[in-house]
Amino acid sequence: MGKLKTIKGLFTNGIPFVKFGSGEKKIVVFLGGPGNQLPTGLEFKMYSQGFIPFKEEYTIYLVTRKSDLPENYTTRDMSNDYADMIDQDFKGKVDVIVGISYGGMILQHFAADHPKKAEHMIIAMAAHKGSEEGMKADERFAKYLSEGKTARAYAALTEVFATKGLKKIFYKIVLFIGGLFMGKPEGDTFSSDILTEVKAEKNHQTKDRLMEISIPLLILCGDKDYYFPLKYYQEMAELIPDAILEVYPDKGHDIITIERFTEDIKRFISSK
Repeated sequence: MGKLKTIKGLFTNGIPFVKFGSGEKKIVVFLGGPGNQLPTGLEFKMYSQGFIPFKEEYTIYLVTRKSDLPENYTTRDMSNDYADMIDQDFKGKVDVIVGISYGGMILQHFAADHPKKAEHMIIAMAAHKGSEEGMKADERFAKYLSEGKTARAYAALTEVFATKGLKKIFYKIVLFIGGLFMGKPEGDTFSSDILTEVKAEKNHQTKDRLMEISIPLLILCGDKDYYFPLKYYQEMAELIPDAILEVYPDKGHDIITIERFTEDIKRFISSK
């Protein structure tokens, strides 16, 4: 397989994207966070891997959040930005929207407010409520990254992958070294934007809105997710009127690179 051809750009309302694929249909992926930098290198490979099998039939757009966010911007505000993007650049509707992690939190609002803007919606690795330890990890990550300390930022995520023993030490070293090779995020307002995003994550509230979601929704999660305990996924699936919950045994906050992730999406978008 040759190198994946990608194109980067900005939508009309300033939301960054990187796209690949040649199909007429459109998949839009709301990426994780906090942070609005587009993924590169290994991070791009991780996000894109599960969507490469769709690249002949679809064009896939990986999108983050726009820059220069107001101080008290919320995940619902971000969902409205995505709705404007789809109105302005996709004539009001796309075929599939996938919200991953932070993007999946935003998609909860989007699905409630804008159900007709996609044929299919999928939330991966995000529930309506997260763990306290996961929130603290993201706050540390955002703080260090806002200061340009990329190695310390990624090392702050160690416990997402391992919580004790030699495995924890191993991941801390790997993440720290990996962070040294991550370019410092560009953009004049990145430092304030990432702090705004993590504040919005901390204040995210959708439990009372889930029953408003009228579109069928696929939820994909691991049963050992550091950020979102299984009980919250189960509660979210019960509150959404037409939700399908697929749980991946012995998996954490890392399901998007496994084959089943792609197969579950294929099955869902082909069945309705």
